[in-house]
Order: sequence, then structure tokens, then C-alpha cells
Amino acid sequence: MIYIYDILLNFNEDFYEFYEWEKGDYLYHIKKIPIFKVETSFMELLFSKKIKLEEGFVKSLSSKVELFGTKKNKSLNHSCLFTDGYKVIGVMINDSFEISQISDLLLDEATDAINISSRCNMLSLEYTIIGSRKNNFFLTRKEKKIKLYLEEELKKIHKNKENSKLAYLYFEYFNKEMDDIELAYKELYHTLKTVITEKHEKLYELLHLKEEGEDNKQNLKNLTKG
Repeated sequence: MIYIYDILLNFNEDFYEFYEWEKGDYLYHIKKIPIFKVETSFMELLFSKKIKLEEGFVKSLSSKVELFGTKKNKSLNHSCLFTDGYKVIGVMINDSFEISQISDLLLDEATDAINISSRCNMLSLEYTIIGSRKNNFFLTRKEKKIKLYLEEELKKIHKNKENSKLAYLYFEYFNKEMDDIELAYKELYHTLKTVITEKHEKLYELLHLKEEGEDNKQNLKNLTKG
């Protein structure tokens, strides 16, 4: 096997470009990890499909990954890098031999890995497609976060019949009033099916400010109780 040394990986179910990594992400500081060259068609599947790898290949990866600061990490027991010579992706493989999470590499580390992979022979990899990933490649990580949050909040507001809050959000987004609360809910929710705009960011910030205000009130109540 050919190995790559001293890199950072940020595993998630969704694929995030290295420039979308956030401060709170858990980064694995990899001391040593194997790399394999595969067809571009397989690399493309990693972004959109759930893949189960052949058992023999997965078992051959056992204990091949080393981390800085620790000798073993169960979640990375069967992990590696795949590249087609143009792009390189880290994969985390679970006990069912499925690729459960994937990771981008920092730009300079990806470049080094691709250069080293020139020594790799093309791997004849057997695999099965078992489903599709829910990735929306037209949204950034921030936009995905806003979309998911607003979807959940609108559903909760609608379910709890917080009509005044829903009417307020509708006015903030469309700059007009709507007396039909059911229609207001449907129209607001429908906007999340297209692109995420600055108007959605504004709603996101408004709801977060309200949450923070409620948390502060609760903290004051807890202090007075003491």
C-alpha cells in the first residue's frame, strides 16, 4: 500500500469543501493513511450515492490508519483516501462495509496526495450502490444549515399555532401582510424549495435572536430562584 502522511480530515455525511469547514468541526489529525487510485466514475458516485464496498478490501484496511496523539481510533479502523488523479476524498467505512462519511482535504495536502498517487496502480474496486445521498450541491453548507433550521422552525410554529409569529415572519419576508395563516405558512415554506436568499438569512437571524432572548430570560429566572 502507498500511504499519505500528516493530513487533516473532517468527516461528515455530507461533503463539505475545505473552505466550508467550521471552527466547531471535529478534525482528525492523521499520521498515516492509505491512498488508492480509482476511476473518475467511482469518485463521482462518492458525492451522490451510498456505497457498500467489497468485504475483502475493507478488511485489508484494518488498523492501517494512525492518528497523532493516539494509537487507535475505532471509527477510523477502516478508512482510506480515494483519488482519480484530479480529486482526492477521505472515506470512513462502517462495520457493514458501507462508506458512512466522507471528507475533503486542505488544498495543499490534496495536491501532495494527488502527486504521490501517481505511484499507485489503478484499483479494480468491487462495490454496490445501496441508495442515494441527500446532498444538495446547489447550496453551500451555510445555506443548508439555514434551510434546515427554517424548515424545522416553520413546522414548529405552525404546529403550535403561533399565528402572530408566523404573520410577522411573512411580513418580514414578503413585505406585505397576510390574513390567511395557512396560506402564509405554505408560501413561506415553499420559498425554501428554491434558493436561499438574504431574506432567509434575515428570518434565520430574527429567530435566533428571539431564542437567545428567551434563553437570557430563563437564565435570569434561574438566578432569581437561587
